[in-house]
Parts: sequence; C-alpha cells; structure tokens
Amino acid sequence: METKSKNISLKAILIAIGLGIWVMVLQNAGVIPTKQNVYVKGGYINADIDRTVDVRGSVDVSGSVDVDNTVSVSIDEVLGRNGQKYYYNNN
Repeated sequence: METKSKNISLKAILIAIGLGIWVMVLQNAGVIPTKQNVYVKGGYINADIDRTVDVRGSVDVSGSVDVDNTVSVSIDEVLGRNGQKYYYNNN
C-alpha cells in the first residue's frame, strides 16, 4: 500500500515538473504572452513605443536597438568638441 502511494506522488511530481518545463518552452517560443506592466516615475509606459519620444539629457542602452528610419547624429555633439578633422574628405 505504501509503495502505491509513493508511485502516485512520484507521478504527480513528475507531471508537475513536465508541465512547468512545457510552460517555459511555450513562453520562450512566444506562444504564451509574457508582457508585464512597468511603472516608471511618472506613470505606466508601453515598451513598444508607437509615437514620438522626446529625450532630454542622456539615455543609456544595454543591448541592441533597431531603428526603422533614419537617425540624425551631430558629430560635434558626439565628440563634445569641434570634430571638423574627423569628417570624410574635409579640406
């Protein structure tokens, strides 16, 4: 009798572990959504930004950034000084 109850509890534990692994696999595959609301000082934000975002100051980015359009960059502002000598074919 004791062996039978051990087998039932072992089966239950193995089924729970198997279900947990499949849930993680489906989340990583994108089948199960994992979006979370994030509160940032000033309110909740959407990580998929659909409109214009004004940034004053600096932004630290860890990882990669995809840009679907052109981005204007001022070399002088990036270098923090007059960057004339770094321009291509500058006489």
